[in-house]
Amino acid sequence: MKAVLFKGKGRLEIEDVAIPKVDKEEVLVEVKATGICGTDRHIYNGEAPAKPPMIPGHEIAGVVVDLGERVSNLKRGDRIAVDPNIFCNNCFYCKRGEIHLCENLEAVGVTRDGGFAQYVLIPAANVYRLPDSISYTAGAMVEPLSCCLHGIDIADIKTGDLVVVLGGGAIGLILAQLALLSGAREVIISEPDSSKREKAKSLGLENVVVPDMIKEVVTNLSKYGADVVIEAVGRAETVAQSFELVRRGGTIVLFGVSPEDMKLPISPFDIYQKELTVKGSYINPFVTDRAIDILASGKLEVEGLVTKKYSLGNLPDYFSKGKGSQDIKSLLVFE
Repeated sequence: MKAVLFKGKGRLEIEDVAIPKVDKEEVLVEVKATGICGTDRHIYNGEAPAKPPMIPGHEIAGVVVDLGERVSNLKRGDRIAVDPNIFCNNCFYCKRGEIHLCENLEAVGVTRDGGFAQYVLIPAANVYRLPDSISYTAGAMVEPLSCCLHGIDIADIKTGDLVVVLGGGAIGLILAQLALLSGAREVIISEPDSSKREKAKSLGLENVVVPDMIKEVVTNLSKYGADVVIEAVGRAETVAQSFELVRRGGTIVLFGVSPEDMKLPISPFDIYQKELTVKGSYINPFVTDRAIDILASGKLEVEGLVTKKYSLGNLPDYFSKGKGSQDIKSLLVFE
C-alpha cells in the first residue's frame, strides 16, 4: 500500500509498505478521509512524541475490510470513524475514570501508524460506526468534534450565558456552534483573518469581530463581562485576553494547544478575588458516540469548514510549504 511516512524532522516521504495484518481484537480500515491537524504539523516539525519512521494521521474515516477473530461488534463493509486515543485501562488515572490522563496513553497517528495511508490498523474498541447520512468528509471530523464536545462539557455553559470564543479556525467554529446548541444567548468570535470571519458568518455566527474590537463588543453586551471565555488559539496574548474578558465568577477554558515552554504573568490575586474558574481541556474522553449523534442530527456544520482536499501524493509538498493563513480545515481524501 502507499503511505506517507514521517522520516525525521521536516521529512515526509511516500513509500510502498506492507498492508498490516490484523490481530485478534483489531480491524483493518481502508482509509477514505483523514483530517490534517496541528498535531501532524508538530510531528513534522519534530515537536511531538512520534518516533520515525511512522505514518501520521489520527482524524480517520473509512471502511472495515478485515477484522480479528475476537471482533464481534463490527463487520466487513462497515463505514466507521476512529477515536485515536488508546488507554491502558490499568493505571491510576484509568481506574479513576480519567482515561484521557492515562499514564500510558498511545494514539493512532502519533505513537503508532495512522491514516496517511491507504489502510490503517485500529483496535476494535476505538472504532465507531457511521450512519449512511454522514459522509466520509464529515466522518474525518468526528475526532476534532469529540475534543470540542469535551471542551464544551468542561465550560459548563448555562442557558442565557454570554460566551466568547477566541480563534475562528475549524476548532473555534465548532466550539462556537456547540456553545449555541448548549444554550448560550450570544457567542462572540474573535478572529483576525477576514476569510475565517466570513466563514463564521456563513454558518450563522453573527458576532464575529477582529481582536481589537472584542473588549468593546463584550462590554456592549454585558458590563460585567463574558460568563465563559474559550481560548482556542494557544497564544500568550489570547490567554492573557481571556482574563480581561471574563466576568467575576466566570469560567475560562484553555482549549488551544500552547507551546510547552510558553509562560505569561497571571495574578493569583485576580483569580482569587474574582473567584474565576480556569480549566484545561485535553482530548476526548467518552464523547465520540455523542459527536456522531450530533453530526447525524444535522444541527452542526463541519463539512463547510473543509477548505482544501489533498491526495496522498500532495501531502509532502503541503507540509513543506506550510499551512496558508486562509486554510480552515484540510483533508487527505481517497477518491
